[in-house]
Amino acid sequence: MDKLIFSRKGFDSSAGHGYSPYDPKTGRYIVLPIPGDIVNNNGYKYEDLLLKPNYLEGVQANNLKELIHNNHLNFSRKAREIIHSSYAHYDPVLGSPSWLENGPAFGAFGQAEAAAGHLRNHHVQEGSVFLFFSRFKPIQNRLHPLDPEGGWNKGAYFIYGWLKVGKVITSDNLSELPHDIKEDHPHGSDEDFSQRNQNTIYIASDKLFDDADIPGCGYFPRLNSNLLLSSPVHKNKPSIWKLPSFFNEDQYRPTYLNVEDKRKDRWLACPDDEDYCFVQSTGRGQEFVSVLKDQSMEWLKTLFKDNY
Repeated sequence: MDKLIFSRKGFDSSAGHGYSPYDPKTGRYIVLPIPGDIVNNNGYKYEDLLLKPNYLEGVQANNLKELIHNNHLNFSRKAREIIHSSYAHYDPVLGSPSWLENGPAFGAFGQAEAAAGHLRNHHVQEGSVFLFFSRFKPIQNRLHPLDPEGGWNKGAYFIYGWLKVGKVITSDNLSELPHDIKEDHPHGSDEDFSQRNQNTIYIASDKLFDDADIPGCGYFPRLNSNLLLSSPVHKNKPSIWKLPSFFNEDQYRPTYLNVEDKRKDRWLACPDDEDYCFVQSTGRGQEFVSVLKDQSMEWLKTLFKDNY
């Protein structure tokens, strides 16, 4: 059975010591890849990834390093320090993002170690769909002080991209890995496959749906309330999500959120809307795996109908 995976990727409080920026007035955003080491000689530093001019209005930066150093965005000293000695772990790659002038343009996502084992154990294979989400912090003073859209002072989780799996690459079929992914992906080299336990790359399919002209991977053009995971009722508690109520059914409940003895305290039906529920997400865990069928497939199609 195909899977639907909510995958947390991008700067956060531990990996990057900050959050990716977005403009609540326009919905424009930039996903910041986490800092990471590298096991081969290829890779991008933050200053190598060039930004389109004035992509975020009023934020002057020529590359991701300058963006993180921009005083208007208030990144911590720790965030500014760590990018000097780190490569950007540019993963996932979901085609060419609208904010970059350069960088890879293929569609691929890599995992290794325990996280890769989690995906393998839950049978994430061809046909499964990743929805990538991250915590985004609004640029200040973009909206009227009373506008509720500007109230996420501590940031909020938004879905920003997707990838439908067209092929799974492991050490068993490494010869099938395309050359550009091998050269430019942070999990793509021979050394990655020999030195990272369970190193796996998920390559995007050509199309997301057979009956719609949507590519197999990409970035949503704008962040908006339809892509918001964090509950607007629990503002500034972004780890509390609001999801369609079927996700609290046994067959759809995602991994890490389905622990039996914590279920009662973790999930709550929305008192004023029976079609939705609240859930306290976990700080640990990168991929929350559900099934892709019936109600979740219908929800996924609606997500793209409203936002693509």
